Amino acid sequence: MNFVKNKPDKKTYVIQSIVAAAVIAAVLVFDLVTKYITSTRIGLYEKVQIIPNFFYFTYVQNTGGAWSLGDDNPVLMNIIKVLTVFFVLAVLFVLYVPDKRKNLYLVFSFALLASGATGNFIDRVWLGYVRDFISFYIFGYRFPVFNIADIALVTGVIMLIVSIIIYFVKTEMRQRKEKSAKRQAGENGDDPSDGSENGKDGGADA
Repeated sequence: MNFVKNKPDKKTYVIQSIVAAAVIAAVLVFDLVTKYITSTRIGLYEKVQIIPNFFYFTYVQNTGGAWSLGDDNPVLMNIIKVLTVFFVLAVLFVLYVPDKRKNLYLVFSFALLASGATGNFIDRVWLGYVRDFISFYIFGYRFPVFNIADIALVTGVIMLIVSIIIYFVKTEMRQRKEKSAKRQAGENGDDPSDGSENGKDGGADA
């Protein structure tokens, strides 16, 4: 990567850095506060109805990974903790390395990923489990209980996928336009690659 070529102006970098820090702080605070309120106001496995047969607050303690993967497996949990540290560090690096190709959309998505992973990491290190409480029943199926950090992670992933799709779509459209322009130039007798003009040799005589 050419850091000089891709270095953003100072104002843009400062704004993006502040936005990233604000999003991370806001999500972390919201996540930890809602977890604390839930764990102190709702009993373990207690169900509080919000919308009948659809939306509930149900406090559970997830000792595994996503969707209780590797539940009560200390080795797997230690691996997840180590991977989370590397993941968050990598995301923070991408967030704060100066690069003019980044926009606020990408900054926001990476900030969501960092805050979501950190929120659940704090629970795993501090308590040994993750506090989940948001529960939905969709057509009678109980969706796995989750929390604010999980929402941030999923949203960040979706935003990144959308960004990647848009990037490749734009790249494909640009390449098609370039090929079309070259084809039209060839049909008109122009070769834009040889430096000629109107199909004639524009070079100087020796």
